[in-house]
Amino acid sequence: MSISEDEAEKAYSTEYWNDGSGCKKVFAANTDDLQEAYIRGREAPPSDVEVEAVAKRLLWRSCKKWDGIESDYVAKDEDDAWDYAGEICGYREDFIDRAKEVLEVERHAVTE
Repeated sequence: MSISEDEAEKAYSTEYWNDGSGCKKVFAANTDDLQEAYIRGREAPPSDVEVEAVAKRLLWRSCKKWDGIESDYVAKDEDDAWDYAGEICGYREDFIDRAKEVLEVERHAVTE
């Protein structure tokens, strides 16, 4: 069972009892449908917003040194660092590529 299948089973278990009353809770969709929807969402390719969020975080975590870039600039926060990186040719794109790679590795691990 893959990580996403395991998570779907935990989130939408096949037998779900309502607050100890002995009555099964009724879903509009059956648990197989819910699990399938969960798995599709979990295994879907990352959106541009997700990629940018990961790229910003990677940049923020690494911007203490700004390897190879001579600057006295100190970013105030993640968004400020991202804005500054936009002024440096190719710097954002490098982090976007890194983010895509990280997310691809994560997605691959989820489906194994």
